[in-house]
Amino acid sequence: MTALLLIAVLAGNFQDQNVAYSPKPAPRTYVSHKFGLMMKLPSGLSFCALPKEWAGSEDGTVLFLKRPSGCMPTEADSSAARPVSVFVPSITVSYRSNIGRYDHFDGEIPPSRTSEELAHQFCPDFSVSPDMRLLDQPALTCRLALNGSKVRIVLMSVYDSAKSTLLVSLVTTKDRLKSDRKVLGKVASAITACKVSPDGKESKGPTCPKATVW
Repeated sequence: MTALLLIAVLAGNFQDQNVAYSPKPAPRTYVSHKFGLMMKLPSGLSFCALPKEWAGSEDGTVLFLKRPSGCMPTEADSSAARPVSVFVPSITVSYRSNIGRYDHFDGEIPPSRTSEELAHQFCPDFSVSPDMRLLDQPALTCRLALNGSKVRIVLMSVYDSAKSTLLVSLVTTKDRLKSDRKVLGKVASAITACKVSPDGKESKGPTCPKATVW
């Protein structure tokens, strides 16, 4: 009997960990005080809230262009991992400290000194977008074909005196690419750097508002 009860409890816990929950409308403002970034977003986007017990690292979020049928619990360390039950087009905004890394083929890779160096790491055939901007600069863009009809477009930038990196990535389908690319442009152009004002003292550049990450 004890063994049966234990199996039932474990089965219940497993089911709870895999139960989908509803997405929420994305707030119009997103601010990372840790990385000095803020976004003023267009309406109509949604997001999957992180679980209350989640304890990973803050490094971005995911904006869904179509409302997902369900958000899935995540145990990923990254806040930019927001799994959903069925694919929908999305824009991932991810950022991190600009530090070196080790690659099994290329060895030690130093931090990127410029946005162009960062772009070369992700996409040797990157281009400068004629119509999209990121951090008030023409966006460095990479287009990649994924499985089936899916397409990824990535915008890349180094900012804050090369202390941090920013990637804005759209994943959508070919039939939606034209319209979703416009949304990507709106989101990217709405991202600006901001300064955290320590102890209420004045800082150079726009001060980060009191909004939070989500």
